[in-house]
Amino acid sequence: MNKIFIAITCFLILSCSGQKSCVDFRNGRFSLTSEVGTSFIERKENEQIETADGINYYADVEWINDCTYLLKNHRNHDKLIDKEEIGHIYKVEILQIFKDSIKIRTTANYTDFVVESTLQILE
Repeated sequence: MNKIFIAITCFLILSCSGQKSCVDFRNGRFSLTSEVGTSFIERKENEQIETADGINYYADVEWINDCTYLLKNHRNHDKLIDKEEIGHIYKVEILQIFKDSIKIRTTANYTDFVVESTLQILE
């Protein structure tokens, strides 16, 4: 009986070990396609660069917990504070993790608008 229990436990551990968690996406490259086009996102722990139409936009990333982060201090392609974005904070929640994508929900501190979208995992 003990051998069966040990075998089942080993199987469960090995089968779940390949599954990604939210923490795995603190760094990486992603793409986001919407009705206005495709953006490419590169996140390195506490900084995010989003490229749209060949122009880079920068933001600081503050992790609230393993699956939720804030995008703050938005800067334009010259790395200067974007005046239109002063004080704007976007809250991003990772809702689901799939093999090739992540489902997220984004809200902002200046509107009630909620956007659910899917980030394709590039790296």
